[in-house]
Amino acid sequence: MKLTRFKYNLSRGCKAYHCGPAVRGKIRGYDGDSSHPILKALFYYLFILGIWAGIALSIVILYLALTLPNIEHITNKTRSPSITILDRNDEKITAINDMYGNTVEVEKLPKHVWQAVIATEDKRFFSHFGVDIHGLLRAIYNNIKANRTAQGGSSITQQLAKNVFLSKERSIKRKLQEVMITLWLEHKFTKNQILSLYLNRISLVGGKYGIAIAAESIFGKSIYDINIAESAILAGMLRAPSKLNPAKNPDASISRMKVVLKLMREQNYITEDEYITAMNYKYEKQDTNFNQTRYFIDYTMDSFNSLIGDISTDIIIHTTLDSKIQKTAENITKTYLENDGEKYNFSQIATVIMNTDGEILGLIGGSDYSQTQFNRASQMKRQPGSIFKPFVYLAGLESGLTPTDIFDDKPTSIGDWTPRNHDEKYLGPVTMKTALEKSLNTVPVQIAKKIGLKNIIKTAQKLGLVDKLSNDYSIILGTSETTLMDLTSAYATFANNGKGVIPHTINEITTPSGEVIYSRHGSGVGTIISEKYTNYMNSMLKSVIEGGTGANANIAGETIYGKTGTSQNNRDAWFIGYTPKYITGIWIGNDNNTPMSSSSYGGTIPAKIFKAIMTYIVVR
Repeated sequence: MKLTRFKYNLSRGCKAYHCGPAVRGKIRGYDGDSSHPILKALFYYLFILGIWAGIALSIVILYLALTLPNIEHITNKTRSPSITILDRNDEKITAINDMYGNTVEVEKLPKHVWQAVIATEDKRFFSHFGVDIHGLLRAIYNNIKANRTAQGGSSITQQLAKNVFLSKERSIKRKLQEVMITLWLEHKFTKNQILSLYLNRISLVGGKYGIAIAAESIFGKSIYDINIAESAILAGMLRAPSKLNPAKNPDASISRMKVVLKLMREQNYITEDEYITAMNYKYEKQDTNFNQTRYFIDYTMDSFNSLIGDISTDIIIHTTLDSKIQKTAENITKTYLENDGEKYNFSQIATVIMNTDGEILGLIGGSDYSQTQFNRASQMKRQPGSIFKPFVYLAGLESGLTPTDIFDDKPTSIGDWTPRNHDEKYLGPVTMKTALEKSLNTVPVQIAKKIGLKNIIKTAQKLGLVDKLSNDYSIILGTSETTLMDLTSAYATFANNGKGVIPHTINEITTPSGEVIYSRHGSGVGTIISEKYTNYMNSMLKSVIEGGTGANANIAGETIYGKTGTSQNNRDAWFIGYTPKYITGIWIGNDNNTPMSSSSYGGTIPAKIFKAIMTYIVVR
């Protein structure tokens, strides 16, 4: 067809088209009449346009289909290898399914669990084809009326498609892909299977997936044991998990729970009596503040990942944890925090308890794991203060000094730096042993001048203080930051007859059938301090307890060694002590690094906490 010109003139008819006779015949009326040429031309071009639109739509659908994520393996994402963690007596500490909790099936759940979700998220879930047209139109109307996004119209299947496979990008492409995946899910799975997949993939607490793990975290019970009100709380959290978590915002959570319960009643999922009972529910926060075994678990999982990497089968981790020591330490630190925290102006306590093989028997990383998972025992670096001094004395001994060598306790300068004793009093001639016992500042400065800073740094690094130590003489009084874990393991060398230890929490990793995947052999790096200098240090650190700054850590009838430490302006207070078998390190302070009271120093609360914990260990 050759169309040379199109110019409509009602009186001229087809002549105005300048088209060939064959075309004119087709454009004329059904009987050859030319009374409807515009309609015939319009039908023709609409037909051509429809063909091209169909081709374009097919191309778009093909492109969207080719760019869809892999959706065939959705069921694989709800089950990760199980990790069971046992203490040193093979008692279960916890079981972990990576980010995913135990898989649930709708048919096996109490009905009110899934009914609460259906009532609030998608009441026509069992009747629509994946997209709830009625709900979508209602949401659009309400959003236009409110002039904002006040309501969502996505079905549960759409939410599953979006949360599992797609990004949070707001675009036409993503929305079209969401619809395609939704239709695929509805075709591939039954409604119960879709709902089960959804419940296993929702994230309500701390980046963990699944309604089962949410119930355990929030209510301390199995998903199969929660009541109607608790089901409503979980369903209500879907709108804003963090803001509606009852542990963090109980008022908002209970208010949302009541909305869900009302919906459940309106949709006849619960009776009037059940509704009234549930509306009177009172949430009780789980006492997880001092269940600080979670710090130990996190530390263990970090070590586990570096030992064997990714796993494809269920495993059992046999750890070094002594659950009785751990629980005792938790109770003791909780008591001191509650009784003395406000008085001495400290809000955090960290504790490391290990044996001379480097096995961590107990670990407390802070006062409240539920508020922050930051481990102040292994991750926090602070100035150690006088806790660092034994490394200066050891370097001096290894350079030829002895505990009985005399030094003059008086103001001593290195360049422009003139440190003073804590109480600004001076004792005159004293032995090295007495200087450490009294934690004098002037004597370690004189030792440093005599043997050189490099020897001190070398000795500290040999004992495991691998963090960069500043090339500044002030480090001899503990100004270079380090962790409680590193300091405690360094002191363990003294308790271990000069043999270095590597702190660890994993002794063995096996499969449930008993196949050994990993087994630890050896406890450390061998002898790094000779017996002669180890004996010197033990003698000096024993005197710190018997007549020096560590007197509050002394246990009648027991041989105790240790050292106190306090950083500048009383920001940190430390005590690290040991017996011939056990080493315990204590730190107290504040996360914002604000000073504690002037009476908060290593020889007070930290030494007392050490004594309480170690008394239990040595007499049990």
